[in-house]
Amino acid sequence: MLGVVVLILGGCSTGKSQDGSENNNASNKRQTIAVSLPEQLSTLDTTQTTDKVTFTVAQHIFEGLYRLDENSKEVPGLAESVDISDDGKTYTFHLRDGIKWSDGTPITADDFEFSWKRLVNPDTMGPNAYWLDNVENSLDIRNGEKDIDTMGIEAVDDQTFEVQLIDPQPSFLSVVSITWLAPQNEKYVNKKEDNYAASSDDMIYSGPFILENWDRSSDTWELKPNPEYYDRDAVKLDEVDGSTVKEETTGINLFESGDLDLTSISGQFVQQYKNDDALVSRQEVANQFLDFNKKANDELANVHLRKAFALAIDKENLVKSVLDDGSKPLNGLIPAGLYKNSETKEDFRDYSGSYNEYDLSAAKKEWEKAQEELGDSVELDLLVGDLDNSKKVAEYIQSQLEENLEGLSINVTPQPPNNVNESRTNKDYELSLSGWIAGSSDMNSYFNLYRPGSSYNYGEYENKEYGELTEKAVTEDANDENKMFEDYKEAENILLTKDAAQVPIYQSAANYLVNPDIKGIIYHSYGDFFYLREATVEE
Repeated sequence: MLGVVVLILGGCSTGKSQDGSENNNASNKRQTIAVSLPEQLSTLDTTQTTDKVTFTVAQHIFEGLYRLDENSKEVPGLAESVDISDDGKTYTFHLRDGIKWSDGTPITADDFEFSWKRLVNPDTMGPNAYWLDNVENSLDIRNGEKDIDTMGIEAVDDQTFEVQLIDPQPSFLSVVSITWLAPQNEKYVNKKEDNYAASSDDMIYSGPFILENWDRSSDTWELKPNPEYYDRDAVKLDEVDGSTVKEETTGINLFESGDLDLTSISGQFVQQYKNDDALVSRQEVANQFLDFNKKANDELANVHLRKAFALAIDKENLVKSVLDDGSKPLNGLIPAGLYKNSETKEDFRDYSGSYNEYDLSAAKKEWEKAQEELGDSVELDLLVGDLDNSKKVAEYIQSQLEENLEGLSINVTPQPPNNVNESRTNKDYELSLSGWIAGSSDMNSYFNLYRPGSSYNYGEYENKEYGELTEKAVTEDANDENKMFEDYKEAENILLTKDAAQVPIYQSAANYLVNPDIKGIIYHSYGDFFYLREATVEE
């Protein structure tokens, strides 16, 4: 990652000269822009991708059966339509005529069958395989109990892809709209073997753009229009120059000099630009939370210590005094805006209520109980990404816990975000400041963080009743939103009140400086930071 960016990105058409003044030469008409992301891209094998930065690029170069529109609603992608059976269990997707990979090879239903099976197969399984647990036999397959050929999907013919679900799933189209269920060409993947998706030259593309000049060590990359994309006329940009810019001040300087058209900002910089036409602010459907590795040591296994932590952090002061960027305190697992009951129109966050709000008196009582069992002093390490915002939040949490819980010592250990993900995956941490952004409107993605056997249950949380409730919500109650809400509310109460397995901190906001000459950028609620399919540079 770049500590300080010194790149001058060629071909950038910001509409500004180097001193920031307007300039009217012919280059302003070029459909070329420069954007930044705060981390390097990780794997672009869609069956393995997990982080939002990589998903942002992946959503541009790989399209699936459906995609999200400007309102984050599901619309046809490579499929032109779908038939859903009356019982809500059979989805029959009809692919568009003449769709092709970027190398001219036809895209067929076989490509979806191959990629979905590759996602679930224990030999190649990706961390997001749980999204297909409601497909017939999929869970048993990834648990090694059934053969991959028994999976409830079938390429009926080149243009017909059929999916058999165990239970109705109203959110299923939003699930298939995200890149993890994009197609992959079996012949091409097998030819590349371990090199598949290792560089931009080792992939073929199904989305509106293709990727160029990228490998796993790259801090820069380019997007160019995919000449074989079925809706090529919708793509107006000729080139997107991307770079990794970790330091916000660097991104701001590049934006002000005209070398970046889009960069993310937070905190004091949001206030600095609050009256500027370049500022774009969005409430994210994402949470930031404190997570415990409950098997790391006796201290973190102690429920009174975890409850003390949950009650000792003043979140209101955090979002107002430290972040000041539109983020909001969060006192639940599920962020606001993820899922509304279609019958009652009530958002789940309002329905379930608030848990473990700041209560210093109660926190100290729980801390005293913890000290009786653990001793007067406790020292723990807090793992955090080394981005500006993450470090500021971690330092605030450190201050709150040490000041409010006498005898507690917190060591903040910043690491590059990809290293944080690796440490969490390997369960090599004690406390971590983490985030989770919605991949679809399905609440299961959040509850899955703590379900038994989940790839994302890094802290090894175990509660039989929680597991049963979350399983019931996605099976027998999946088609009854009122019962599903009841299941999830009870599960959330167990997770946060009874076991204090997580400390929700805040629901994040996304803030960007964007060249006002660029129109048509989409900011989805799920999956990515921004989407440029129909973006264009106007004079």
